[in-house]
Amino acid sequence: MQTLQITPFTLSVASIFFMKLLSSLLPIIIIASLIAIAIGFGIYYEKKRREALAKVAADLGLEFFPQGIPGLLAAIQGFTLFSSGRGHSVTNTIRGLTDDVELTIFDLTYTVGSGKNSSTHRQTIVRFASSRLSLPEFVVSPEGFFHRIGKLFGVKDINFDEDPQFSSSFLLQGPIESAIRQMFGPAVREWFSHRQGITAAGRGTQMFFFRASQRMNADKIPGLLEEGFGFFKLVAAPAGDEMPPSS
Repeated sequence: MQTLQITPFTLSVASIFFMKLLSSLLPIIIIASLIAIAIGFGIYYEKKRREALAKVAADLGLEFFPQGIPGLLAAIQGFTLFSSGRGHSVTNTIRGLTDDVELTIFDLTYTVGSGKNSSTHRQTIVRFASSRLSLPEFVVSPEGFFHRIGKLFGVKDINFDEDPQFSSSFLLQGPIESAIRQMFGPAVREWFSHRQGITAAGRGTQMFFFRASQRMNADKIPGLLEEGFGFFKLVAAPAGDEMPPSS
C-alpha cells in the first residue's frame, strides 16, 4: 500500500491556501460575530426591561402583560396617527381598570420604508379608554415634529390668535375645528405650554398620550403616567358622569 508523502512543499501550499481562505472569510466571520453580539445584547436588554416594567406595574398596583393584551393593537390601528408603517406590534403592556377608566401603557413597534431604507420605530404610549371621554378627533404635537402631519387629516394647523405661545409651540389638527377649539380652551392650552415634547391624540372614548419617538425607561413610566392623567382630568367629565357624544 502506497503511503502519502507530505513534503515541506505540500505543507507550504496547504498553508497558503488556508491563509487565503481565512482572509476571504474573515469579513464574514467578523460581521457574523458582531451580529451575534448585537442580538445577544438586544435579548438581554429586552429581558431586563421587561423585568423592570413588571416591577413598576407591581409598584403601581397594575397588571403586566409582556406580550400585550387581545384587542389593543386593533384599537390603536383605528386611528390615523398610528396607521403609518407596517408590522405593528404591541408588547410590554401595563393595564389598570376602574369602574369608568381603562388605562394601558404599552410599547408600539412598527417599520417604515423597505429594503435598505427601512427603519424600525419603538414608542411608549399611554392610552385611556373611558365613558367620561367624548372627544373630537384630534392630534396635538410639538411644532415641527410631525412636519407632514397635515397629510393625516388634510387640514391646516389650528391656531389661536389670543395664544401665540401655544400656537407657535404645538401643531393642533383634526377634521372638526370648532369642536377642537372648544376642547382646547385656555386651561388646556396653558397646561400644554408648560410641557415640551408631548403628543396627544384622541377620538370618542379613547385618548393617547406620549412623548414622540421615545420608548421610555421603566423608571420614567410613573412620570409619563402622571402627565397623562393630568391631561385626562382636564378633558374628561367628572367621575360618575358620562359625557354626551361629541358632535
